[in-house]
Amino acid sequence: MEPLLAHKDYNQADKMRTNKMDKVDIVMWAKNGESCLPAVLKQIEKVIPHENICHKILVDDNSTDRTAKIAEGFNWTVYPNPLGGISSGANEALRHVDRAFFVSIEQDIILSKDWWEKIPKYMENPAVACAQGIRVPTRPVLRLLDEWQYGDLGKRKSLISMDNNIFRTKVVRLVGGFPKICPVCTDTVLMNKIQSETPYKWVIDPDVVSLHLRNDLKALVEHQYKLSYMCARTPYCSENEKQSLAVMFRILLTSPVRALQIAFERNCPDVVWAYPLIRLYQLNIDLSWRRQANLSASKRS
Repeated sequence: MEPLLAHKDYNQADKMRTNKMDKVDIVMWAKNGESCLPAVLKQIEKVIPHENICHKILVDDNSTDRTAKIAEGFNWTVYPNPLGGISSGANEALRHVDRAFFVSIEQDIILSKDWWEKIPKYMENPAVACAQGIRVPTRPVLRLLDEWQYGDLGKRKSLISMDNNIFRTKVVRLVGGFPKICPVCTDTVLMNKIQSETPYKWVIDPDVVSLHLRNDLKALVEHQYKLSYMCARTPYCSENEKQSLAVMFRILLTSPVRALQIAFERNCPDVVWAYPLIRLYQLNIDLSWRRQANLSASKRS
């Protein structure tokens, strides 16, 4: 696919001074975030200097708790999510952005203390469309499983997200805003579209680590992997690359032994049931998708 812009078309006015960041808009899309929101918004105020903030925009997805009231108490402007879901909320927030750069932070992310010091500096390069750090779960067992699955922080393949990012506004609008083709992989689809359809880059700094607020282990494991059922499996999606069924069955059958090994090595008993549960959900999701694919193929033939 041909890039939407050539390198020569970069707007040099986008370049920011090394010692001073221009004002940015901050956006958030939220749903029933009452339990997390006060701590998240307080941390934003500590990390991002007041003089560098223009608008604080929160899009509320029909929350049944005090999400909107809490945000307004921190001087955020609250708008309703017109259609529901991540992409709709993100695009509604984008509609109200009028700065050259905007920051997106999700309702359950405690921003790293050095995020503002390090991440916006990447935008001094006019070829960068987005820069982000990474986040790790606050629950020890989830952090352990996260490290086991993706590698230690210094060695892992960094995960794409939209929860602690700074964006070049014109590039997000250039690719049509936040993608609607998958209700789950909005972040991955956006990154792939930017890097395949424009000359801009997406930068991830694994040394800037924010915290992902996590409490109820079983509910969170179920939520994380049930979301995979909703993935549209587009060519841009992170769910597109799957292991063979034989490999997935083997991993599931050996998961109790592997879980005992991890629990013993890391002194974390919860891994004994959490890791096999994760593998069971992964297999169920893959089998469901295979059945749907076979059904679609039968209808076409």
